Amino acid sequence: MKYTRIIILMAFWLGTTLALTAQSQEKVPLDSRVRTGKLANGLTYYVQQNPKPEKKVELRLAVNAGSILEDDDQAGLAHFTEHMAFNGTKNFEKNELVSYLQSIGVSFGGDLNAYTSFDETVYILPIPSDDEEKLKSGFLVLADWAGGVLMNEEDIDGERGIIVEEWRTGQGYSQRVRDQFLPVLLHDSKYADRLPIGKMEVVENFEYETIRRFYRDWYRPDLMAVVAVGDEDPDKLEALIKEYFSGLENPANAKPREHFPVPEHKETFVTVVTDPESPGIQIQLYYKHKALPTSTKEDYKNILKRRLYSGMLNQRLDEIRQKPDAPFIYAGTGYGNFVRDMDYFSASGAVAPGKTAVAIKALIEENERVAQFGFTESELERVKRSLLNSAERAAKEMDKAESGSLVGKYVSHYLEGSFAEDQQWRYEFYQDVMPQITVEEINALAKELVRDDNRVVVISGPEKDKETLPTEQEVLALFTAVDNMQLTPYEEKLLAEDLITNLPAAGKVSGMNKISGVDIQEITLSNGAKVFVKQTDFKNDEILISATGKGGTSLYSDEDHLTASNAGVMVNVMGVGDFSPTDLRKVLSGKTVSLTPNIGTYSQNISGITSPKDLETAMQLMHLYFTKPRKDADLYEVYKTNQKTQLAGAQANPDYQFSRAVNKIVAGGNPRAMGILDPEDYDKIDIDRGLEIFADRFSNAANFEFFFTGNIDMDTFIPLLEQYIGSLPGDANAKDSFVDLGIRTPRGKKERIEVGTDEKSQVIMFFSGETDYDRKKSTDISYLGEILTIKLIENLREEIGGVYGVGASGNMSIQPVGNFSFSISFPCSPDMVDKLTEAAWAEVKKIQENGPTEDDLNKVKEKRRIAYEENLKRNNYWNGQMSAVRTYDLPWEVILEGRASIDSVTPERIQNAAKAYLVKENLLEIQRFPAK
Repeated sequence: MKYTRIIILMAFWLGTTLALTAQSQEKVPLDSRVRTGKLANGLTYYVQQNPKPEKKVELRLAVNAGSILEDDDQAGLAHFTEHMAFNGTKNFEKNELVSYLQSIGVSFGGDLNAYTSFDETVYILPIPSDDEEKLKSGFLVLADWAGGVLMNEEDIDGERGIIVEEWRTGQGYSQRVRDQFLPVLLHDSKYADRLPIGKMEVVENFEYETIRRFYRDWYRPDLMAVVAVGDEDPDKLEALIKEYFSGLENPANAKPREHFPVPEHKETFVTVVTDPESPGIQIQLYYKHKALPTSTKEDYKNILKRRLYSGMLNQRLDEIRQKPDAPFIYAGTGYGNFVRDMDYFSASGAVAPGKTAVAIKALIEENERVAQFGFTESELERVKRSLLNSAERAAKEMDKAESGSLVGKYVSHYLEGSFAEDQQWRYEFYQDVMPQITVEEINALAKELVRDDNRVVVISGPEKDKETLPTEQEVLALFTAVDNMQLTPYEEKLLAEDLITNLPAAGKVSGMNKISGVDIQEITLSNGAKVFVKQTDFKNDEILISATGKGGTSLYSDEDHLTASNAGVMVNVMGVGDFSPTDLRKVLSGKTVSLTPNIGTYSQNISGITSPKDLETAMQLMHLYFTKPRKDADLYEVYKTNQKTQLAGAQANPDYQFSRAVNKIVAGGNPRAMGILDPEDYDKIDIDRGLEIFADRFSNAANFEFFFTGNIDMDTFIPLLEQYIGSLPGDANAKDSFVDLGIRTPRGKKERIEVGTDEKSQVIMFFSGETDYDRKKSTDISYLGEILTIKLIENLREEIGGVYGVGASGNMSIQPVGNFSFSISFPCSPDMVDKLTEAAWAEVKKIQENGPTEDDLNKVKEKRRIAYEENLKRNNYWNGQMSAVRTYDLPWEVILEGRASIDSVTPERIQNAAKAYLVKENLLEIQRFPAK
């Protein structure tokens, strides 16, 4: 009988093992809502009906070809081809495409876009679906990109300058550093010589046939996928794909689509790169791996385990960085994919001068500590809770997810073979597999992720710190030193499970008023606090929270200014109640609670997000910010030291130098508007005074208005409101207002700023002045910005070819007094500053003299109409609108007057705005040039 029982148990064990093995090898299913197929010509498609936002379909054309496929004489032409797709196709002449799409509410650079990387090119096109012709036009555009780009010689030549300007905007220390370490990281692979931006000697001089050859070779249906997700019948979407793409043909004798390996290496490569303009020291440790498979449930579990590993290690590194004399300013780890053939586990950080070797050693040590002693059960459970919470929220929002958040996974599934499961499947898988993942299983990853071969160390820093940076031999010696160290296990302190253990005495609701038309509840509490609640069903698991009170730093003396303006940061750095920021993150793991306090110039606020199930915890955290900011001098000293170090390093960076100079100019030299510019400014901040100021700003709940938007059950909400907000101290007779500090932007001036060595400039044309706030005029000046942006792109970019990006924007405000501001900004070559500035002025004058065309105005109106309809079903819009109504003292019905407001705008109103505001006496002109 004993032997029979053993045989039965062995058979049971074997059967169970085989069943689990079979289950682990099951394929991860595609999202259950998507329909996929392949046309006879090899083109793949993904179609999904998704109702949010209404009347819109997100289209993508994914081309399995990028810069890696370029021949030597084509370096940069994959990216150039992407640009040419907007410069004339079979059915749309040059500029006609962008103009047409703008006319139906699709903005260039915002909605309409594309990108090129090493292995792929992706075109992005959201299209209205409420009109048959508009929808068809979207598929026609995609089909033209796929097989109908004209590549006219004149258009090619016109685009060369735009590509050069895009390249110019990327020049600087980061590009110089990248160009030195990338060949090391991508050791002996073609990727190291195929950055998508390309080589400008090729871009400026290639023969026309060279780019046409790239387009013919690689833009073909067997290397393409069309993704269509949105508010439309999937049968119709599938039929349109077949109608517009079945006629595409693959070339005869098509080139094979090769895949390019990143060779492995036994050695550890160390590269130390310095640059005079580098703002600080960065360290990066890469442990390279062959890309993980992404097909089965076991593959999915392997990636999940790596997320758990990184999550736990990041928590440890975050604790270390907050200790006095920490080895790094910040550090983090992660597992990812760099190019298709190469995954990596990385550990990286920012380092103070003189601490580079210590910081690298610390990162190696923490990986080794895990290898020797592992993680703890409580660490693993905390990260598991966090990931499960994220998966649960996504599952709850499946029916409310917007199409734009869904298309990317299908693009990646086609191009990279990555997972494209639906959110419910993921949540159920997590629930099933998380309990199976043991701490021993995660600990075993340490030796797998952190390896002795295929290792690359990158150190970058300022030229001035070159002598303090470790050599290659010294870095290699650190690995050996850690191997021989006697480490100790990680120790974790115990934390309370609840933010508040002794509940405060609750207040009461003293008044409720339903604001008709907008369905907003106005609630007055017994402590004088005003609360505005908008219940929605736009999201199932989202509640947005904000609280705003008047006053800010304006109520304190010049001597207190630096301390007052950093008081909110202090509390963020030091925590609340008995909890440091690290403690808070641990206690809140597995919950959706995020709130941040801030003190600005004229107001103070707390804002964030939670879920219905975690609303009480969010309320508790809000209560603690008001009543129990925490003092931790050691934590703040670490923060201050790190900020001083980073600010000292930034002084050498020309972008920082330019921003600093612009800040001073725009502030008119008023120290109350400039913030912290020098490291020694931090020594003027007093921690005790800062906490006094913070407590003062949050001492009176009656001085605040609270806004809640989302899936709110009032029966649950009211008691929580009374318990945690109603219990705050409040005095309705002691409300604050802000003080006008006299901060004004200078006008009628021209400033020249010389920084950096790169041949690049920046032009800022900033118009400003005082004016009585008027809602219609505020609308007009914002429309003027959008219309002028269209004209500047047409002229400065498309006609002159002198910029890559250019934009204009305008607005009005009532703080500290009624005022307007309007800016035009663009980067360019130094020798084009005057010409392009004149061209910008010419576009302004055209609108001043003739007004905008009806076509251009209608482009902006159509975009605004679509945005307004979509925003009416978004929580963040309603939360912002409630706050704006109260700030600007507007009637509530303005929230619902968007359509009428859009319809009422006329060319004459825009022309009047241009005449009134865009005049030289209102202009502050700032120009950046390289230092001589």
